[in-house]
Amino acid sequence: MSDKKGFLKRLDMFNGLSDEELSKVAELCTEVSYKAGDTILNIKDTADDFYLIRNGTVQIITNPDILETKPELADSVLVTLGEGQSFGEMGLVDRGARSATVRAASDTDVYVINCDKFLELCHQDTHLGFLVMRNIAADLSFKLRYRNLI
Repeated sequence: MSDKKGFLKRLDMFNGLSDEELSKVAELCTEVSYKAGDTILNIKDTADDFYLIRNGTVQIITNPDILETKPELADSVLVTLGEGQSFGEMGLVDRGARSATVRAASDTDVYVINCDKFLELCHQDTHLGFLVMRNIAADLSFKLRYRNLI
């Protein structure tokens, strides 16, 4: 099994996919590395890609301007995500602008998947599309509940 496919198999987003379906998704993955402090995406940017964290950590920041001028206001960091987690997947659902800035909190490697190419795959393989979108909906629901409990 390829490294990409083995990694994807461990992610909740791809629960229920067959080996063949995982291979299709793995073909869309591009490996990208970021250094600690690098901005990966900016709030209000177009949602062209989504990201799967291979290793390292990223910070989801809802008010990056305040954090730049007053680093002590760390509560602008909504959440820190690590290996096996994803971000940017809301772009698959609504293609709206980014709702947060994401920065690498440590040296981080990700797989990047283009939203248009992934949605094309979902249209071609509706079983794959249904399972992934259901899994994304469950994850987003969890994230919203967690955010509201803080």
